[in-house]
Amino acid sequence: MCGIAGIVDFERFPRRHELAPMVEIQRHRGPDGQGLFVDGPVAMGMRRLSIIDLPGGNQPIFNEDGSIAVVFNGEIYNYIELREEMIAKGHQFRTHSDTEVLVHLYEQYGCEMLPLLNGMFDFAIWDAKERRLLMARDRMGVKPLYYAQAGSRWLFGTELKVLGTQSCVDAQLDPEAIADYLRLGYIPFEATPYRHVRRLLPGHFLLINTHGGSVRRWWNLAEWEDGAPVTTAEFEEAIEQVFDDAVKLRMRSDVPVASFLSGGLDSSLVTITAQRHSSIPMHSFTMAFKHTEFDELPYARAVAEHAGTDHRELRSSPRDAIERLPQLIWHMDEPMGDSSIVPNYLISRFAATFVKVCLSGLGGDELFGGYSRYVDAGPGRIRRFFRHAPAAAKRLAPRLESWNYYWAEELRLASDPGREWRAYMKRFEISNPGMLRDLGMPYQGRADEQFEQLWRRYPGKDAISQRQFVDQHTYLPETILALTDRMAMANSLEVRTPFLDYRLVRLSQRINGALKQNARDFKIILKKALGHRCPPEVLNRPKWGFDTPLRRWVAQPDLFEVLQRLPHGLAVEQGWVKRQPVADLVATPQTASVNARRLWILLVLEVWLSIHRRQESPAESLVDVVCAAA
Repeated sequence: MCGIAGIVDFERFPRRHELAPMVEIQRHRGPDGQGLFVDGPVAMGMRRLSIIDLPGGNQPIFNEDGSIAVVFNGEIYNYIELREEMIAKGHQFRTHSDTEVLVHLYEQYGCEMLPLLNGMFDFAIWDAKERRLLMARDRMGVKPLYYAQAGSRWLFGTELKVLGTQSCVDAQLDPEAIADYLRLGYIPFEATPYRHVRRLLPGHFLLINTHGGSVRRWWNLAEWEDGAPVTTAEFEEAIEQVFDDAVKLRMRSDVPVASFLSGGLDSSLVTITAQRHSSIPMHSFTMAFKHTEFDELPYARAVAEHAGTDHRELRSSPRDAIERLPQLIWHMDEPMGDSSIVPNYLISRFAATFVKVCLSGLGGDELFGGYSRYVDAGPGRIRRFFRHAPAAAKRLAPRLESWNYYWAEELRLASDPGREWRAYMKRFEISNPGMLRDLGMPYQGRADEQFEQLWRRYPGKDAISQRQFVDQHTYLPETILALTDRMAMANSLEVRTPFLDYRLVRLSQRINGALKQNARDFKIILKKALGHRCPPEVLNRPKWGFDTPLRRWVAQPDLFEVLQRLPHGLAVEQGWVKRQPVADLVATPQTASVNARRLWILLVLEVWLSIHRRQESPAESLVDVVCAAA
């Protein structure tokens, strides 16, 4: 686990002193060492967190004649099998690291090597003979990768702040990206807060040579084979086999592996299964918030006792958010409106005092049906009333636009059955376009067009799986995985996700949505396949998720006082939002509680605008940062 960075320029060769700050700013991702490599048009480097082959895994790593070099972030879980295959083909290895398999696979297969990898990664391979650089990101987007072009110069890094160390990178903000953030709580697809910086999408690679750069997809969630008919019992057996092997592969490490344990089904299955593959009691870690209903400790304790782990618990309070939010947002790189960055950071910091690697149950919801929004709750009353009069609905919608956006949107949906994607988008958006206009942020509809295209790319007809397909491209990589990676790596901790093994992803795609969930129950087939491993109370508990008591937080005096400064902050002064609509949201603690998610998103934007160009983590508290901005 590391952080990588680099420059490619065939006209003005990069220098070591230009690369050094790009690597150094990611020190938190790899405190165990660094490596720098400069060769003509390429300069690339990395920070290392030692997990596999502690003495021999330093990077960059080269092939036999030194013509191919790699810097790598992540883990290749099937590296032992790949190493044996490459040795059989005559390749010679100098180390026992998973990194070295990449240079030999590239020698053997070029870009066609990528489908052979089972892992989480971003890496860059320099081919001196062909004078080209290959950058790639893993299938599901567990690891991040950003890039930018400035004239003849290409720059890349695991974290967005890497590119911010270079003056040649245009730091102009992208208003459409900021609007998408205020609407969704994150910036989807390739966009970043900066108009001229892009993220490499999951399952894609970027190839740069003397002719320029081209991005290509190497893994497509929309391509899978249904195969022969499979019974429910056969699916259950396959889930158990693939899940067990996914966990076993992720136990490969030269340092101890622990587990995050919320007491929910997914983390419980991962913890219990991992403990079966461990010869000693594993560490497991759980956290809860003080004075709140969000207390999962009893469930986690039951699982830990059942599995036999060495269990540890952490309790937190709202003050942790006030004190640490600027540091957390700096580590996030982009404005991220999910308040669970706070517990993710705190539990990662706690776990990192004991271990370097933790397993997580992330991905179980998106694969096997863990969100109520996957089950169509049916149209609203207005849509039901007008569904037999689509022409009338179409005429009325524009007239209601400025008066009641929600009603107008319901009329649009009634007039056009092809807008099912929009009905689903309504289930998870935080502010609709009408709300954004009220805030003073005109919405151009870029995300709408992208979500519609994604919705229509789904090759099947299963409604639940189609919604999951959308989430697997958006919410999963750009919210859940992004915040987990940043908050863990801020504490030099690696997080591994067995549910996102690509074999399990492909298997889940073949399962009918009705076997995954319905209006009364979640993860039905997962419980049938693996539920017998868990204590009964875990199977019957209500679903909470790893969240925060946000509505209670914003009404607390300390945080409410900070929120009341937002109408006078940078977001208003720079013209992103209007003063009065923001002031209305924080008129009283009660209005703040009702609008908790929207206020949190505005607060994060305010802090991000204050600190986004800093070259080191801010030392100030949330109060200090917001007060300075106001």
